[in-house]
Amino acid sequence: MTRNQNEVKVLTEQEATALAVRIKAGVDRVRAVSVATAEDAMQASFSRAMALREFYAVLNRPDVQAFVLLIGREFKEFEIADSKDYYMPDGLVIQGAIEALKRGLLLSHEAGPMFTLISGKGGAVSVLIKENGLRYKLRQIGATDVRASALSLGLRPRPNNASRSDMVLIGSASCKVNGQAYTVERTKEAPLLLPAYESDTPDKTEAQARRRLLRDLWVLVSGECDGEDDDQTERVQQVETIVARIPEQQISPQALYDGTRSELVAYATGIQDDGMRIAFQSILDCIAEAEDVAALRARWQPEIVPVLQQLQVSGKIRKSVEKLCQQRAAVLEAT
Repeated sequence: MTRNQNEVKVLTEQEATALAVRIKAGVDRVRAVSVATAEDAMQASFSRAMALREFYAVLNRPDVQAFVLLIGREFKEFEIADSKDYYMPDGLVIQGAIEALKRGLLLSHEAGPMFTLISGKGGAVSVLIKENGLRYKLRQIGATDVRASALSLGLRPRPNNASRSDMVLIGSASCKVNGQAYTVERTKEAPLLLPAYESDTPDKTEAQARRRLLRDLWVLVSGECDGEDDDQTERVQQVETIVARIPEQQISPQALYDGTRSELVAYATGIQDDGMRIAFQSILDCIAEAEDVAALRARWQPEIVPVLQQLQVSGKIRKSVEKLCQQRAAVLEAT
């Protein structure tokens, strides 16, 4: 416990219970204003500001802040991303915990921590909602049968960064709300890619993937976004050791082909024009449907190149398509 915590009085059980009631009321009031359909947007914004003022007034008390630090620092009921090179100041811990409470998360839960506090850009603090927190938020809006699963397919070197690798994962998350089913899914054609680090284990990476899937499910069901920045929040440790790149000759031709294809499928998904998107997808289908190397090479000049020229793709995408052809040829030669 820090010196400041020792200088303030400790909350009694009755005071802590009363505090919880006031915090919940504040969260409910802020949310009610946020989701209400108001004809006067200016009035709604001022009503929300007043609700927030009361909410922060409850929490910006020395005894309450000492209690928050006790829960996080001593009891470790929520996670703080300290490292050997960085100790998050108590002020940031309090700020992050208040933000988590404002989002309706709990400081302590029998299933484990609901969030992690991470030092963000410019000395700010970011709140990473963990799998347990996302499941709780879904249940709070009436979701039932909440499920999430993920499977690691192995490492894949990043095409444009020889020193980095990604873990390739597939999986899905689903739930039911008022009898309606909701599902988000990542497949081999459009997998989930997470940065790979030496300290990672398959269980840890799959847990991160489940969290990402549940986060996407929450956005789908609720229509809300918690504003997470993956660059800040996916890595909770301040310093990580990067996994060395796996030489391509040690990766199967099919894995290399699948990796490049997944990137191009993701590129195709982002094409806004329906006709252009269908045309680009036809290139990928053309390559996938080739039954032998000779047939694949015969399709390049008369079928694939004209479409690429018509779509006016960048040189980078053209090279990726060429690489996909080469990798597909290697797959065919290996069979």
